Amino acid sequence: MLFQRSLLCLAICAALPLHASENGKKTVDTTSESELAIEFNDQFLIDNGGGINVERYAYGNPVLPGTYRVKVNLNGNSKSTVEMTFIDNKTPRASACLTKLILNQSGIDTRMLDDDVKNDENACVDIKKFYPGASANFDSNKLEMDLNFPQIYVLKLPAGYVDPSLWDNGVPAGLLSYDLNAWHSESDGSDSNTAYAGLRYGLNMGPWRLRSRGSLNWDQDNGSHYSSQDIYLQRDITPLNAQLVFGDSFTRGDTFDSVNLRGARMYNDDRMLPQGSSGYAPVIRGVANSNAKVSVMQSGNKIYETTVPPGAFEIDDLSTTGYGNDLIVTVEEADGSKRTFTVPFSSVTQMLRPGSTRWDMGVGELNDDSLREKPNVGYATFAYGLNNTFTGYTGVQYTDMDFYAGLIGLAMNTPVGAFAFDVTQSYADIDGLDTLKGQSYRLTYSKMLETTNTSFNVAAYRFSTEDYLSLNDAASLQDSIHREEYGNRSYDSNAELYADYQRTKNQVQISLNQPLKFNGEDKGSLYITGTWQDYWNDTSSTSDYSVGYNNSFDYGSYSVSVQRTYTESGEKDDSVYLNVSIPFSVFDRDKTLSGGFNNINMSMRSDLKGGSSFNSTASGSAKNSDLSYSVSASSSSGNYGNLNQVSGFSSWNSPYGPLGLSASFGDDNSRQYSASYSGGLVAHSGGIVMTSGSIGETDSLALVKASGAKGARLGYGQNRINSSGYGVMPYMSAYRENRVSLDISTLETDVEIKSTSAVAVPRNGSVVLVNFETDEGRSLVLELERSDKGFIPLGADVLNEKNDPIGTVGQAGQAYVRGVEEKGVLRVVWGNDSASACTVHYQIPANAKKAGLTTILSNQQCQM
Repeated sequence: MLFQRSLLCLAICAALPLHASENGKKTVDTTSESELAIEFNDQFLIDNGGGINVERYAYGNPVLPGTYRVKVNLNGNSKSTVEMTFIDNKTPRASACLTKLILNQSGIDTRMLDDDVKNDENACVDIKKFYPGASANFDSNKLEMDLNFPQIYVLKLPAGYVDPSLWDNGVPAGLLSYDLNAWHSESDGSDSNTAYAGLRYGLNMGPWRLRSRGSLNWDQDNGSHYSSQDIYLQRDITPLNAQLVFGDSFTRGDTFDSVNLRGARMYNDDRMLPQGSSGYAPVIRGVANSNAKVSVMQSGNKIYETTVPPGAFEIDDLSTTGYGNDLIVTVEEADGSKRTFTVPFSSVTQMLRPGSTRWDMGVGELNDDSLREKPNVGYATFAYGLNNTFTGYTGVQYTDMDFYAGLIGLAMNTPVGAFAFDVTQSYADIDGLDTLKGQSYRLTYSKMLETTNTSFNVAAYRFSTEDYLSLNDAASLQDSIHREEYGNRSYDSNAELYADYQRTKNQVQISLNQPLKFNGEDKGSLYITGTWQDYWNDTSSTSDYSVGYNNSFDYGSYSVSVQRTYTESGEKDDSVYLNVSIPFSVFDRDKTLSGGFNNINMSMRSDLKGGSSFNSTASGSAKNSDLSYSVSASSSSGNYGNLNQVSGFSSWNSPYGPLGLSASFGDDNSRQYSASYSGGLVAHSGGIVMTSGSIGETDSLALVKASGAKGARLGYGQNRINSSGYGVMPYMSAYRENRVSLDISTLETDVEIKSTSAVAVPRNGSVVLVNFETDEGRSLVLELERSDKGFIPLGADVLNEKNDPIGTVGQAGQAYVRGVEEKGVLRVVWGNDSASACTVHYQIPANAKKAGLTTILSNQQCQM
C-alpha cells in the first residue's frame, strides 16, 4: 500500500547497517530487501516517543508465511512464474522454500544435490550449501524472486526454452464459439434470404481436448441444413513432443498431398520446441463492388464467411483445415452476382535444422463425403535434418483397395536458395484396368534475393507420368468405376472411363514479391501470384493469376492489379483494378479534426470487354476505435449492367464480440441488408464467461479470476472481468510464457488487486486458470486528528474491532485502510501503553468525497 511503501522508503533511507566500513564510519546500505539485517535510527521518525516497533523491517518488507505466485528471475533474466511457499522462521520475514523443481524450472543444474533432496520434490534446497556464491533476494512489492548463481551452475538452454513441467493442462471447461451472418437481398422482384452459423464446440478434461466443428446453413427455398466438418479427441504426448488424435484430421502436406483421415494419428508438434514454428495460411485478397458476402470453401466444406464493404478486402485470419488443398473463394455481390477464384495453398519448403525431425503417422478411413465407398488408409512420413545443407525425407501410403505409394526426397540449403526435390512412385490395381504405375516429380524453390530484396515465397513445378495416381485420385477413380457398375453406365468400358478421367500432367505455382527502389528511394512494390496446370486427357489448361503494384504519394496511396478468376460456368473473367486511398489527416496538419470520417477510398474496375465499375467510400471510427463505419456510392455499366448504388457499413467491437451491420440501395429497386456477429463462451466450475470474439479450435485461453474486480480490462482487447469475477483472455501461445495483465483504470468497483500481472504457460487448447488475489473490503482514507491535539506518529497501526491490522498511518495523520463497513470503530496504536493509542468512530455519508473508487473522510477525531 502507498503509505506502507512511504514508511519503508523513509526507514531504509534512515537505516544504518550493523557492519562498519574500513575507516570506521557507518555507511548507508541501500540494498532493497536483502539478507543483510539493518538497524533503524528511530529518531528520524517524528514524535516516536511511543516506540513504534520498526524491527520487523530489518530484512525488508515483512513477508507472512504462506504460498504466493512468484516471478523468478535468474541473473537478471525472467525465467518462470511459480507457486512458492514461504516458511515461518519466527521472524517477520518468512523464508522462501526453493525446491528442486523451482531450480529446474529456472534453468539451474541440480545434479550436485544430495540424493535425499533429489528424491523429495518438496524439500527446501540450501543454495549456499550446494551452490557457493549463489544468493536469493525476494522483492515483496513486485512478488519477484531474484536468483543470482555463478554461470557454472546455469544450464545452457536454447533461447525461448520453457521447462515442460510449467506447461499447464488447465481446468475442466466447455467451449462454444460462433460466427453468425444473416443476409437479405431484393432484385428483379425476387427476394433472397440466407443465414449462416459457423459453430465450434469443445470440452477440456485434464490433458484431453474434445473438439468439433460444423456449420448451420439456412435459405428460404431449402430450409436449414447442418453440416458437420469434423470431430476429434486430442492430447499431448510430452516425451515425444507430439500430438495424439482420435477422429477427424488432415495429414500434413509437406510430402504427400494432404488427405482427410478419420482414425488415429500421431505427429510431432514443432510448437513444443524452443524455436518451433506455427502453421501457414494464405492471405486472401480481392475487391468487392458492393456490400458483398465472401465465402471460403476447402475440401467441400465452408470454413469461412463474412460480409465486407465495397472496395479492396483482405482476409488474413483464416483458420485452414490442412496444408495441401486449394481454397475456393466466392464473392457474392448485393445484386446477387457471384465471382469465384482459387487461392493456391501448398507447402513451401521441407528444410529442417540439423538433428531435427518431423514425422506423421496414422491409420483410418479416407474421410471424403464425395465417395460412396471409403477405403481404409495407412501412412507414415519422416524427415530428418542431416546438417546445415541437407534434409532427407521419405514416406509411404497404403489403402485396402490395392493402392501403394512411396516417396523419397532431399531438401538442400544453397547460396542460391533452398531446393526440395522428391519422387513419388504409385501402384494402383483398379478393377477392370491393368495395374497402373507412375511417377510424380516435384521441384520446390524458395529464396530471398538480398541484392534486389525479391521474395520467392513459392516456386514449384510438378510433372506426373500418365499412369501416376495420388491416393485421392485412385480412390475417386475406383469409386467412379463402382458407380458405373451399379448404376446407369455412361462408358462402354472401364478403360474408356479411365481415358476420360482427368489427371494432372504439369503444374506450376509461383508467388513473388518485389519491392522497388530507384536512387535509394522507395517506389512501391510489385507482386505476382499464380498457378498453371494441364492434363493428360485434355488439350486445355487452366490458370489463375494476380499481378499487382502498390505505392504511396504525398496525399495517400494507390494500387493497380490484374486478376483472372472464373465464373460459375467456368468462363474466364479478367479484371483490372485501380484503387486510391486518401486519409483526411493530410488536410488536417494540426490534427484539429475529431470524429466523422477520416479516410476516403476510390476504386475502379474494368473487365476489358466494355464493362466497368466505380466505387467511392468514406470511412471513419470513434476515438476509441470500438465503433467503425463507412458510406459508399458506386456505379457500374457495360457488361456489369447499369446500376447506381449507395450503401452503408458499420461494426461495433462490443465486450461480447464484434457486431456488423450493412445496407445498400440501388436505382433498379434492388436492396440488401445483412448482420454479422462473432463471439464465444467458456463454461467452467465458476459459471459461464462470454468472450469478445470467436475461439479457434486450438486456441489456448486464460480464464482470469479477480473476485470483485468487475470492469477491469484484460490486456489490450475488449474482454473484461464480469460481475462474477471472471474474464477470458484469448489468443495465448501454447508452450510459451504469456503475460496476463489487468487494466485497473476501468474498474467499476472498490477492490484492491494485489498484483496486476501474471505469467501463464498453456498447453495446446488448454484453459488456464490465472487467479489474481483481491481484497474486496471497502477502502478509506482517514484524515485523523487526536482529541488532545497531539501528533499521531508515522507508521502507527490501524486495527479493526477484531484487533486485526487493516492499515497504517502515513504522513500528516492520513491513514489508508481496507476492509471496513459503512460505519464502525477503529483503534490506532503506536506504542505499548494506553497513552499510545486512540479510538476513532466513523460513518461513511452518502456524499463522501472520493479519490477514484476510494472514499476520503476528513477531520476524523481519534479519542485518547
